This record gives sequence, C-alpha cells and structure tokens, in this order.
Amino acid sequence: MRYKVLLVDDEAWVIESLKANVDWQQHGFEVAGTALSGGEALSKIDEIRPDAVFTDIRMPGMSGLELIKKGSELPNQRAHYIVVSGYAEFAYAQKALTYGALAYCLKPFDENEIIAILHKIKREKEARPARAPERGKALQAFLEIPLDAHRAQLLNELEECGLSMEPDEGVCAIVCALGGPPSALATLELLHVKIGACKQLFLAPWERMDEAIEEIREVLADGLRGIGVSGRITDIDLLTEEIDAANEAADHYFIAGSAGTFRRRKPNKAAFHDAMKQLGDAIHESDLAAANRTFDAIAALFRDADLSVKHALHLYNMVHSLMYRFQSDISDGMLYSHELLLAGFPSLAEMLHYLRQFVSRYMLETPEFDSQDSSNETFRAILQFVNQNYLQDISIQSLSGKFYTNPSYICQLFKREVGDTFTSYIARLRITYACELLSRTNLLVGEIAEKAGYSDYFYFTRSFKRIVGKTPSQYREEMK
Repeated sequence: MRYKVLLVDDEAWVIESLKANVDWQQHGFEVAGTALSGGEALSKIDEIRPDAVFTDIRMPGMSGLELIKKGSELPNQRAHYIVVSGYAEFAYAQKALTYGALAYCLKPFDENEIIAILHKIKREKEARPARAPERGKALQAFLEIPLDAHRAQLLNELEECGLSMEPDEGVCAIVCALGGPPSALATLELLHVKIGACKQLFLAPWERMDEAIEEIREVLADGLRGIGVSGRITDIDLLTEEIDAANEAADHYFIAGSAGTFRRRKPNKAAFHDAMKQLGDAIHESDLAAANRTFDAIAALFRDADLSVKHALHLYNMVHSLMYRFQSDISDGMLYSHELLLAGFPSLAEMLHYLRQFVSRYMLETPEFDSQDSSNETFRAILQFVNQNYLQDISIQSLSGKFYTNPSYICQLFKREVGDTFTSYIARLRITYACELLSRTNLLVGEIAEKAGYSDYFYFTRSFKRIVGKTPSQYREEMK
C-alpha cells in the first residue's frame, strides 16, 4: 500500500524540487497531486483524500494556515499537514503547529528530515489505520487564540461531544496535574486536550461532574497529583477564565502536601502582603528569631487564607531578592514561573524548610569563597551529579537542597571552576547531546529537542543556533 501525498506551493519550481529531492516510492508514498494555490489544494484534498499535505505558508488567495484549518474541517479527511517555509515565515510556521500541523520543513529542503516525517506518518497510519477524527482541535485553537471563528467551531465540537452551555445545563472544566505524561487517556470518552507538559484539561457536563472526576481518578490514579475543578460554565466567553481557575486549583496539591480535588479559592491578599513586609523587615534587620516567627505565620496563612502556588512563587522570589539584592548573580536563584517551583520542590512545606535554612545560613554564616580545598570537594560532587543528570529538571535551588550548599555559593563555584554560569553550562551539555542525536539518528528535530531536555521546540532551535552557530537542520546537513 502506498500513501498519497499532495504538494502545494504557488511556485511550480518549488513543487518540482520537492518531488525530485525525495524518493517517495521507496518510502511507501506517491505524489498523488499538486496545487498552485490554497483554493485548488482544498478541492484536491476533498477529491483525492491525501494522507499527507506539504504546503507553503504564503500563497495568494488562501494561505497555508487557512488551508490547514479548512482542510481539517472537511468530512472524513485523514491528512497530516506539513508546512514548508523559509526563515521569513518562521512565526507563521509556529502558528501552523497550533492549527494542527504535524511538522514543518525549512527551505532549502532537507531530504532526511522529510523522510523522517514520512516514516512517522507511516508508523501512525499502520498502527491506527481506522483512526477517528481527533477531538479537541477546536478547543485547543480557542484556547490559543479566542477568535470568533474558533468560537463557532468550538460550539460545534461541544455539541458533537454532548456538551451544552445552555443556562439550565452548562459544563465544567477539570484540570489534572500529573506526575508524568499520561498513558491511558484513550480510554476516556471525555473531551480533553493537553495544556502543559504534565497537565490535561477535560470538559464534562455539569450534571456529570462527580462521575467524570471518578472516571479520571480511576484511569489516571497512579499519576494524579491534583484535580482542579471550575465553576458551572454557561457562557463560552467565560470559558478561559474558568479554565484558568481550574488550572490554578489543580496545583493546590503543592500547598496541601498531598493529592486531592480542589476548587477556586479567594485568597486573603492583605494578610499575605503584611506577612511579606514583616519578613522583609526581619531580613533587613538580620533578626533570625523574627524571621522564623514570620515563617511560622506564613505557613499558617497558606493553610487558612486560601493562598495559591502563585503566592508561594512570590514568597520564594522575594526572599531571594532580599538576600541577593547586592549581588550580580540573582538571576540564577530566581524562578520565573510556578512550573519551575513545582519542579524544584515536592510541596510548600519543603519549600518553606529550604527558605528557613537559606535565611539562617545567610544570617549566621559567610561562605568561605577563598577556601579552595572545601570548594573543590563540594564542586566535584555537584559537577558529577549535573553531568549525569543534565537531561532532567535541575535548578540551582534543587542542587542547593541536595548538597546543603548556599545557592549563591554554587553560582560562584560554577563561574570560578568552570568559567561559565550554571544555566549556560547546562545548555552546552544539552546542545552537545542534541548534536550527537542529529548526526547519528533520523529523529525529527522536535523529537530531538524533547530528548535533549527542551519542552519548547522554538526555544531549543534558538539556543542551538546561539551555541552552534547554525540551525539543527543545517548542522544535520553538514554532518551527512
């Protein structure tokens, strides 16, 4: 069996180049058609039912993005869309991925990259030959860019899934925070989409909320950390707000210290800000007893004042800012998202314990930066751990907790012993590993990014070019 391919570009020479650069038949594919415009391509998609569509982004009339969107809405369509673009259309290519494109290829074409994409399509087709149309595309599109067009598509998708936002019915949003990638979602009939590396969003009828939560618990029991539940949603314009509330509630397991089901909370912000001021005063005055009393009060506030992970992140960064306000390496100690906080500490209690020790060491001890013997011994252990675990989530604060060493001291050791910052050192290790995979495997660049510890494909490509001086595809081409 040969799978059908449709090639779309407004320049005929590009199509001919793409046809000539790949031995399609050798890999189980055939070029079943070509099109010089988006409108022509849409008609041919409906006519020949291709398995893969390689399309340019910028074309007169209907763009490649519109083609992907409209082609995906055709009944019984089965095509995977691969965007073909130059560097100038990089932002468009990124948006195409949110529209459901499988991948994108940069011009000039990399034959190995295209072949890897074909093999991926073939594996999926052979594994699931009768795959039903994917649900959740309209919901994902609406969450990305809540346009009027997406609103209409989402309402249709909700209706097809038996969900109604009528005033006497309504839906609820259920967000699950997981300990790792889910493995059993296919058994759930609920409409769901991925909204984070370890986050899944489910929509369920309001009247079936408890039943839906039980179904989720049964299927995802081993990996569940927290379940966040929204209020009743009867207005699509309030959907994203309620999902945000459920998403924040799902992370409340961090505050509670154990898995559970959580709902929207109304924090006592005034009490929290008062406690932050008291802690700041204690640190400025080097009053360790007052600082510890304030930490006790803050722990009680998190229990009784409905504070969230966002408040925990605020506390963490405020303490680091106060401790390092006169030092240049503050950026290595600060965290810029609550996801990093959740990755660094298993619970609020662990974070508060770390902060207490951190403040105590600062007030009672001055690290001996000039002691080469002690620093070398400490740094050898840290460096060995980093070299063995650089593909995992490692941060300065996690190293500090593991090796009972001041975070600022660790930053100083990296700069002195390695001649680089901790962040740059980790990046160089990961990019070196990515280079190895590019030269000896046929994995897609996106797959290599994940294996190298990067959850964001575009951040990976920017880091790669900054360190190596060329894009991953260019590097692979030179290594052939």
